[in-house]
Amino acid sequence: MRALLNLRYTVPERRAAFEHGLKRIGDPAVFCTWNRIGAADRTAKEYEARGLPVIVAENASWGNEFAGRQWYSLALNYHNTAGMFPTGGPERWDALGADLKPWRSSGETVILPQRGIGPLGVAMPRGWPAKQVGRIRSHPGRNPSKPLEEDLATAGKVVTWGSGAAVKALMWGIPVESHMPNWIAEQNNTDEGRLAMFRRLAWAQWRIEEIASGEAFERLLKCTF
Repeated sequence: MRALLNLRYTVPERRAAFEHGLKRIGDPAVFCTWNRIGAADRTAKEYEARGLPVIVAENASWGNEFAGRQWYSLALNYHNTAGMFPTGGPERWDALGADLKPWRSSGETVILPQRGIGPLGVAMPRGWPAKQVGRIRSHPGRNPSKPLEEDLATAGKVVTWGSGAAVKALMWGIPVESHMPNWIAEQNNTDEGRLAMFRRLAWAQWRIEEIASGEAFERLLKCTF
């Protein structure tokens, strides 16, 4: 049984990297999918029921173009969720030399919603948040909006279900309140907690070269929880 790859065809270089990486490690019996939506989620459940691995790919938590490289997020079973990938030491994050800004202590509260894509537990629920506690920034996938950094220039707090935009907000020193259980970027808005989170998060973000080489897949598939 060969690897089954379910990726969008609109980014041919991405698909080529995934295909090459899976072949480099022997084309294992694994279902690799872009998110888990509709038919993809049903197929993922079939693989899981047979004891076969499911790898879920998505846009990188810190953005696909970060620190001068091209990135994607990879995890077992569910994306954007803590505990779905093996972590290592601090060296992967530290080597990037990324700048974490000092914390802001004042400013408006901004709500960062998502498009609600993904399986139950990962996708933002309809009607979230139950109460409006600040200004809502429209998701750029739905409506045109200012660049994120410009729009959060006066923000002193961000409220999110589990948005990648909130990961960037943390880099800029904006405290984040998250409502998604086991969110991949959950932390406690302290210097220590934020740094520890980014050091874990880095092990779920992979450069396209690491995907094409098979390194990212090999590390995931060797993982046991």
